[in-house]
Amino acid sequence: MNTAQKPDQYASAVALDLRDAEHMLDAAGARLADTISHALSGRGAAGLGAEAGHRAFSAAAKALHTLTEARSELVQAHGHAQRDARRLALNHTLLIPGEQKPGDTEPGGLAPIGRLATV
Repeated sequence: MNTAQKPDQYASAVALDLRDAEHMLDAAGARLADTISHALSGRGAAGLGAEAGHRAFSAAAKALHTLTEARSELVQAHGHAQRDARRLALNHTLLIPGEQKPGDTEPGGLAPIGRLATV
């Protein structure tokens, strides 16, 4: 990262990194959930007993739970960073044009964000 960034550029770079990390966790969680679902539904079709792969399923479910908790922490971190940016009057959306967060346009309300904002 360039240490000579202006505050708005810095805030925008951090916001973009956080958003990208959230999307990566979403993709990993969705993939893991699909894997678990496929493994569970495919077991019977493959003619395997209930004990087949149970420890693997259990470990994968635990990993999904841990991933979900990590995602929650990251979302909270993003919220803290966003509040700090607002408190410091930083433009944290320079690198994410058009993306608004809940409450950016409607006091106390939820506004569509990301792809939903364009529907």
